[in-house]
Amino acid sequence: MSSLLEAREVWFTYDSRNYTLRDVSLQIEEGKIYMIFGRSGAGKTTLLKILKGILKPTRGMVFFRGQPINSSETARRVYSIVGYIPQGFGIVSNVSVMDNVLVGALSRVPILHSLMGQFPREEVERAEEIIEMMGLSRFKYQKASQLSGGQRQRVAIARALMQKPKVILADEFVSQLDLLTAIEVLDVFRRLADEKGIATAITSHDIHLASRYADQVLVLKNGEFTLRKDGRSVSESELVMALR
Repeated sequence: MSSLLEAREVWFTYDSRNYTLRDVSLQIEEGKIYMIFGRSGAGKTTLLKILKGILKPTRGMVFFRGQPINSSETARRVYSIVGYIPQGFGIVSNVSVMDNVLVGALSRVPILHSLMGQFPREEVERAEEIIEMMGLSRFKYQKASQLSGGQRQRVAIARALMQKPKVILADEFVSQLDLLTAIEVLDVFRRLADEKGIATAITSHDIHLASRYADQVLVLKNGEFTLRKDGRSVSESELVMALR
């Protein structure tokens, strides 16, 4: 199967001396979950930002469906269909669940209309469908600050889904959750992968759920991948050794 999104021989430095990523290559395929592990400073967040297009590689290239993302037009198109959930979820605490989710439609709505809170009926209906799918209907008009951690994460996923993404990149998305809530959230990603073909790349420190959810497990250490393995066959002891 051809890749949706690919980083090919990517190097990256913030200061022109020390490389955060070193010759990193990664292919993200439709309907698969990738879990990327590594200690703090290993380069996980930097890699997701490069895949999203927030950062440009110092060397190397990012491709979408085999085409290099080397023009502003291609970059804008890809940016709009790659959902990105940053650490802390990136949701606005003092506005409602509905308003947070509608943010995901901004690329399709005229700026003046969005500033006035005037979204087309079809976008509002889509937001309502996604909110219902995420089990958040009864919280639709509550402020995000009034929700639990797991509920806020579902809002972040719903907002990403409003982009109509092919890929979702989630940074440290379950690392601060209790086990049961983490399972609930990862169940959502598994369902999106299996039923809608949405690929997901999740960075994490928590190795315990890798074999249950990941189609591929990767370990990033000092800016390089030191382990790539089918998630179903990886062991926790193997991950621990790779992270040391």
